[in-house]
Amino acid sequence: MGGIKELKEELAEMNSKLSELTNELHETKETIRESLKLTTNTLNEMTMSFTKTLKEVMEKMTDVNIQMNVKDSILKSLGIDAFVSDFFKKKKG
Repeated sequence: MGGIKELKEELAEMNSKLSELTNELHETKETIRESLKLTTNTLNEMTMSFTKTLKEVMEKMTDVNIQMNVKDSILKSLGIDAFVSDFFKKKKG
């Protein structure tokens, strides 16, 4: 009968160890879940910030493009567009 008692004790110890392991796994799962939530939130904030910045840059580029088109139109209407172009070409070189 001594063997049955030892077997019961071993099974009880195994059950205890499995419970501890299960608790550790649940804690690990919760830690990973929180970490993933934080990562997701950070990525969402970065995406929103990037999108906002990109929109602002695109608007500024559009404004600059419009200004350049207006300047070109004015220069053409005054008939000095070729002179200004040549001036900038010489200045660059």
